[in-house]
Amino acid sequence: MLWICLSIGMFGWTCPLLAQTDADYRVERAEVKPYKGRPALYINDVPVVPQFYALTDRPTGNRSYEAGPSHNIALFADAGFTLYQLDLWFEEMITEDGSLDIGEAVRQVRGVLAHCPKASVMFRLHCNPTFRWLRQHSEECTRFADAGLAEEPYRPAYQNYLWKDLDTVARCSYASQRWLTEMGAMVRQFCRDFADTPEGRHVMGLQLTMGVNGENHYWAFVRHDPDVSEPMQRYFRAYLTEKYHNDKALRKAWNNSEVTLATASVPGMERHQTSAGIFRDPQREQAIIDYYDCQHQAVTNSINYFAKIVKESWPRPVVVGCFYGYYLSMFGRQAAGGHLREEDVLNSPYVDFLSAPQAYNKNSRLPGGPGVSRGLVESVNLHGKLWLDEMDQPSHYGFIMLGGLQRYPKAESIQILRKFVLHPFLRGGGMWYYDFGPIMTTGWWDDPDYMTEIARMKQVEERYFHHNQDNPADVLMVYDTKVFYNTASRDTDDPITDQTSVDVVTIEAFKSGASVATCYLSDLKQMPLATFKVVVFVNCFHIEPDLRQWIRREVARDGRTLVWLTAPGFNDGRTLDVRHVRECAGMEVDAFYADSIPDMRFVAAWDTLFQPGERIAEVGKTIFMSEKRGGMSWRQVFFRVKDEVAVPLAYYADGSMAAARKRHDGFTDCFVGLPMVDCRLWQHLFRDAGCHIYDEDSDAVVAGSGLVMIHTKDGGKRTIRLRNGKVVTLFLNSFQTLLLDAETGEVVL
Repeated sequence: MLWICLSIGMFGWTCPLLAQTDADYRVERAEVKPYKGRPALYINDVPVVPQFYALTDRPTGNRSYEAGPSHNIALFADAGFTLYQLDLWFEEMITEDGSLDIGEAVRQVRGVLAHCPKASVMFRLHCNPTFRWLRQHSEECTRFADAGLAEEPYRPAYQNYLWKDLDTVARCSYASQRWLTEMGAMVRQFCRDFADTPEGRHVMGLQLTMGVNGENHYWAFVRHDPDVSEPMQRYFRAYLTEKYHNDKALRKAWNNSEVTLATASVPGMERHQTSAGIFRDPQREQAIIDYYDCQHQAVTNSINYFAKIVKESWPRPVVVGCFYGYYLSMFGRQAAGGHLREEDVLNSPYVDFLSAPQAYNKNSRLPGGPGVSRGLVESVNLHGKLWLDEMDQPSHYGFIMLGGLQRYPKAESIQILRKFVLHPFLRGGGMWYYDFGPIMTTGWWDDPDYMTEIARMKQVEERYFHHNQDNPADVLMVYDTKVFYNTASRDTDDPITDQTSVDVVTIEAFKSGASVATCYLSDLKQMPLATFKVVVFVNCFHIEPDLRQWIRREVARDGRTLVWLTAPGFNDGRTLDVRHVRECAGMEVDAFYADSIPDMRFVAAWDTLFQPGERIAEVGKTIFMSEKRGGMSWRQVFFRVKDEVAVPLAYYADGSMAAARKRHDGFTDCFVGLPMVDCRLWQHLFRDAGCHIYDEDSDAVVAGSGLVMIHTKDGGKRTIRLRNGKVVTLFLNSFQTLLLDAETGEVVL
């Protein structure tokens, strides 16, 4: 009794059985290693399904030991969950005298153990400096090219610490060496002080966060333009010195006879100017290209810096990860705040997992959409890293934010929940339930019907987790990151490279009925190409000569179809030239200019895919063409086929070829002058290339881990064809998500 009373006095209420159970369930080692063809989470050398329950970051739902969160932790424990994620802020651990108090970390873990003594906990450890530090060191804060610093508003007690991250308030520059040094020392001390407490023995991982909402986006990036602070000016000059070594090389690259390594400055609002429509000319705008790469390097440098500290300071093997690898749903602001130095993180020995909320664009979230992961999951798998989705789709209780997060009645909500939970598992990843329930605190799934469904899905995943993670994809969608340095940095100036090519094309491909995989262009050489019948170069407008030659030698073979969209390789890193497009696409192509997206109509064999009077140009035009162009003179280069051997697939309004197919000895090239924004076109092309089509009715299809998931908007009779030739005929309700065994056709859910 005395021990219990002392525990209450020091840390608040705790579980009286902690002392008896801790030794049985403590985490001796946590790792990410291969298992059955997938990167898997191992705890104490046992592979486990990576499925967590996570509390929100918002008061009053973020503390495990308070009534609401405690209740919901108990619900998930009853459903068989042993993995939990909790937020932890240095704001609540660094005292006024600068010392570290780990009491909040202790209380957080104890709140979970009270309901699940065998729990393993992952902390979302926010590496932001305290607000007191920001006031004391304002010279270390981000500054913006388009706006001055706004005053930090009064923070009500119910507001989380992330409030106002998208405004131009004082936030630490990613380039601040002082922040790295001082917060690095605090991270190191936290690891050493907490790891060997009884509660620390239940911690299996740390997710290191910084930037907007902790997601490693640069501060206020959606509407504003960071970072012109003094720390970034110093960082930029150091970056240029490392890249160019001397003034002569810098002047040649920038085509500027006066610039020096000592005087080069971060670009201001000229970063929004492009000299060739949506494209930057590297002969004229290399300074802006260099700055964006430098800014993204500062972000990945901080991730690896803190991750290395944790790996070296935690006394046992522990899993370390971060929010990184966001690719879809980046608001047309990839250069300003996306994640464009993927190789720095994917190749890091200190990072075990990457994570992101699922794609927010409505065409993915709404009924009928595939509920895709925001990252390129197969690239992450390739590097042996674990991908974790943050599953934050609302239940019928609703949400107060707009966008793709819409509320549906409970029965429909359960079906939509299925697609979001199962999607990452089928692709070889994991997820956590992120509880923004009533409202923005906790309790989205506090209902017997939800918890029954959640327990059922977990049982299915526990069963199929031990199957081989076969990836049956016939289609590889390839995406670039460096292209965003080389194109306009706002969707109002460039509606093609991101908002259409990424956010529309991707979703439509997942509704083609084929199984689809995704990867970075930087990973193409390492992908298992023999498994793919089609490789689609989605927004690969920047391809350097060596890679272009490798693609023509190693990808263009073995009966494969290569699909080239819009402007493949137009920028080779040095010049913009139509000859680069010809060499990529494998056919004669020339350029023309227009001040709006040109009309495009497919040939008769393709037009039969559409309803009478429906034209694909009209289907897509309103999606990817914004009439707001930021005041710039928008005159864009487009490309058309002039090859007499190529077979026409589509024409522009002037009669020139907009798309064509050219068969070679052993492979086929397809060039399409605009993004293809309808799943029926993709299905037609994939079928012609020999891909397996599971479902021909524009439903979302995801396959893997011995399962096939079908999600439908309208429902009706469906004929599902499995790869082994078995045919399953079903009747689906509207909004339904169906899970089949990939071999037997058995309805698993």
